[in-house]
Amino acid sequence: MSTLTVENACFSYDGKTEIFSGLSFSMENKEVLCILGPNGIGKTTLLKSLMNLHPLKSGVIRVDGTDIRHMPRRELARTISFIPQAVQFTFPYKVLDVVLMGRTPHLNSMARPSEEDYQESIDAIRRFLLLDEPTNHLDYGKQMQTLDIIRAMKEQNVGMIMTTHNPDHTFIACDKVAIMNHGAFTTVGPPNEVVTKKNLREIYGIDVDIIDYHGSVERKVCIPLPGDR
Repeated sequence: MSTLTVENACFSYDGKTEIFSGLSFSMENKEVLCILGPNGIGKTTLLKSLMNLHPLKSGVIRVDGTDIRHMPRRELARTISFIPQAVQFTFPYKVLDVVLMGRTPHLNSMARPSEEDYQESIDAIRRFLLLDEPTNHLDYGKQMQTLDIIRAMKEQNVGMIMTTHNPDHTFIACDKVAIMNHGAFTTVGPPNEVVTKKNLREIYGIDVDIIDYHGSVERKVCIPLPGDR
C-alpha cells in the first residue's frame, strides 16, 4: 500500500512571502482527501508542490518513505498524476489521446504507445491522483458523474487529493477534509466533523445550515442561507 506523507511543508514564490507553511498530513491508497478553502489561498500551489513542480521552501514530501526531491522525474510521474482545472490544446485531440499522454513516463523517447498503453489509458488507473477542482465548469449531472468516478477509483485502491468549492462534495465522495486558510490547514478530519457551520463561515464568509438527510441515501447536506437574515 502506498503512502503519501507531507511534513511541515512551506512554499514561497519569492523566497519571502509564504503561500503556505507548516502543512503536515498523510494519506494512503483508497483514501480521498478534499481540500476546502477560499480562492487564492494556495490550494493549486500545494497540488503542484506534491508533484515537485513547485519545490518547497522547507519541509519534505515523501512517497512510501522516499523524498520526492530524490525521485527521478519519470518515477514520480508514474506514481502521482495531476489533472489541472483547465488545459489549452493547440490541436483537436481525442479524449483518449489526451489520456494516452499520461503514459509518456513509461515510454522511452523513441517508442510508440503499445496496445498495453492504450488499455492502461482506457483504464486510467494510477496509485495517486491530484484533482484540481475536477467538477469546475461542469453541469450538475456531470458533477455527480465525476464524483461517481472518484468513488469507483477509490475502490480500485487509487488515492486522491481533490480541491472543490462545494462542501456537499465532501459528504458524497471524500474520507477526509482539510480546511485551508491563512496559509495553513486549520482543521483536518472526517467530513462530518470538519464541514461545520463555523468552519464554512470562516472560509467563505456566509452562513449555512447543515442538515441530516434521510431518504434514498443518508448523508449531510449543506444549504447556504440568504445574506439578509
